[in-house]
Amino acid sequence: MSVRSLGYVVIETRDLDAWRYFACDVLGLMATPAPDGEQALHFRIDDRPLRIRVENGQQERFIAAGWQLADAAEFESTVVALKRANVEVEDADEAFCATRCARSVARFRDPGGNPHELYHGTVFDHEPFVSPVGADGFETGELGMGHVALPADDLEACRDLFTSALGFRVSDELAGPPQMAFMRCNPRHHSLAFATLPMPTGLVHFMLESRTLDDVGYALDRVQNAGMHLTATLGKHTNDKMVSFYVRSPSGFDVEFGCSGVRVDEATWTTNEITAPSLWGHRWDFG
Repeated sequence: MSVRSLGYVVIETRDLDAWRYFACDVLGLMATPAPDGEQALHFRIDDRPLRIRVENGQQERFIAAGWQLADAAEFESTVVALKRANVEVEDADEAFCATRCARSVARFRDPGGNPHELYHGTVFDHEPFVSPVGADGFETGELGMGHVALPADDLEACRDLFTSALGFRVSDELAGPPQMAFMRCNPRHHSLAFATLPMPTGLVHFMLESRTLDDVGYALDRVQNAGMHLTATLGKHTNDKMVSFYVRSPSGFDVEFGCSGVRVDEATWTTNEITAPSLWGHRWDFG
């Protein structure tokens, strides 16, 4: 009984065209039609029909992180575990599930108020991923789409819910400030991070892991050529060893774009406290 991976993220925006340009022309993602028509865009980075859903709306905000379960039995047992932890869980109807390209979806909020979705049964369209900029692709599969970093005033309560009810393990912690907890549900060093940071949009950042350093460099060139805000220069993190940069999205939160993250061996990994976020680089400009 545990979450297998981060399957998707959902975002609301006032400017779908800006997101299409940012995701496709800058990051190299593939846009596909959403099941509910012109009110949303779906972006893919692999054979999955949905990795990023951007909905047309009145705000710039984070709507949800979608966590994949293996099957119906694990889905149901995880819902039960959340309810036993006194978490309110809402089952989504068929029309809602279609927007997530999934057979079943359940919604809940963590102790920090962050919105999450559980799902199982991805509905494939069997279309290949083709990057509009010729990128080689992204590290996904059992690792999921990447990771999300979420704000949490009560970091301990958020961490404890995900370890006790959802099967996450703590990979590393940062004493801060800000205090951070890095949590895994598969060999990726972390699919989820909580940080004691205020974020009006509801999301600190999400991360995509490219297959090659060259694709990271090409993406960085496109970011700079487009005049977009570079929140952090190219650098290497201390904990997951990701070589990455951070760019400001059209919705005001950041996207980390990197490569070469470590994979956790459960037989040998030990949880550590890091005292600095980066080995080199990552010069921050929060603008």
